[in-house]
Amino acid sequence: MGDVQGDLELRPDLRAGLVMLIAMLVATVGIVAAILIGDAPAVFAPIVGGLFAVLIILATGALLSSRIILTSNEIIVRWLFIRQRRSRPRVTEVVRATITAPRGSPGESLFLLDAHRNLLIRVSTGAYRREDLDRLVKALGVPCDGPDHPVNANEFAQTYPGLVSWAERHPYRIAFAVAGVICAAVMALALVSIATAS
Repeated sequence: MGDVQGDLELRPDLRAGLVMLIAMLVATVGIVAAILIGDAPAVFAPIVGGLFAVLIILATGALLSSRIILTSNEIIVRWLFIRQRRSRPRVTEVVRATITAPRGSPGESLFLLDAHRNLLIRVSTGAYRREDLDRLVKALGVPCDGPDHPVNANEFAQTYPGLVSWAERHPYRIAFAVAGVICAAVMALALVSIATAS
């Protein structure tokens, strides 16, 4: 977090990020060790270890490169591979909401809206300290609204239509579709195996 020549720059909470990275590393070591010690084929150990290593590298890159920058002319939200820029004068309202997901932890978001209440940019705020986000909202100097308690995506969409995606409002449909595709693929592979074996 810093103010540089009147600009506001917010960076993810490094301490919380390091805790997450250490937890991922410990989990990786534990899973790879369980594969090597257990009855699973040893070939899975480098595959699983490699996948987790890529995730850890990406998470580290995101932690180090992500930031929110507010200047007098624009707001810039940077992630690992993505940079979004919007004109600051177009931001006329902020909606701040904690949206719950099935079997997941609630995630807070800032929705920056224009004069027609159209979404300009959505900032997922999980990596940032709450006091830093308070500073951002205050620095924007526009009205801030939102539910005063965590809500699910459907409840949020009733009050603020168009701000959350269809997929976010229908997570079970997405999960069932993915499960259906996986089951169909497994059944197709089983049928092909049976047909070629006979």
